[in-house]
Amino acid sequence: MLEPSVYSPAMQMNGRPALVQRIGRLLRAKETLVFYAIALGVLDFSAPLATGWLFRHRSLATLFGTQNTVVGDAVSGRGAAVVGVAIAYLVVSAFFTAGYLRSLLGSFHLGPRDGRQFGRLFVLTALTEVVWWGVAALAQAAGGLGQAELPVLFVVQLAIYVPLLYANYAIVASNVGVGRALVRSAQTFAANAFVSVLVLLVLFELSNVLWLLLPGTSGSALDLAPTALIHVLVWGSLDFLADVVLLSVYIDSIERGTIPPT
Repeated sequence: MLEPSVYSPAMQMNGRPALVQRIGRLLRAKETLVFYAIALGVLDFSAPLATGWLFRHRSLATLFGTQNTVVGDAVSGRGAAVVGVAIAYLVVSAFFTAGYLRSLLGSFHLGPRDGRQFGRLFVLTALTEVVWWGVAALAQAAGGLGQAELPVLFVVQLAIYVPLLYANYAIVASNVGVGRALVRSAQTFAANAFVSVLVLLVLFELSNVLWLLLPGTSGSALDLAPTALIHVLVWGSLDFLADVVLLSVYIDSIERGTIPPT
């Protein structure tokens, strides 16, 4: 069963618009949701800072220079406070991500369609955080790699992200379970490999640039705040654009019959 308002009558006509036109339409119709994406970006940015501080009481500047993860801190720290913050982050993130994606698909929503949808997104969010933990460890281990090995690292990261790239859209738009969503994500990726790889490549590269632009390991929280704010605003805006593109690709794949509706 599809999320209501996923398809408009115009989308169901025989002369379907090109994907670029679809992306442009969705971008214009939902441009104010960039603030929703930025708010989610604030959550994603601040949660690792909170768990990192609770884990080892490192300074804000030091945390900016690391790529710690919520799950990694919770597993390593094992303290009640760290675990509590990590769980709270997963709950809040899953709840509002559902509302954000539902808002992209139709009218404005703050939360999930029902408890089952929330549970599925919670599991996917937790799984994604575990993957982020593994990717961060992989990146740290690859710190001494030369330029020749970097393409191999990208291919490995790409393989990790393939089943996750479209999974949240599948859960919200097509109302499927986590396992089915991962399969549909891989199917969508395979049918749209060029645009999928392009989006991932842009996000990877811009992510690296944004991390380099973060402040160093000195300075007060007040001194670091402007740079952190710029980071969150830019990353939230990029995330919104990526969601518009990838969600359009997912819906287009369903309409073209590349993947089944459910």
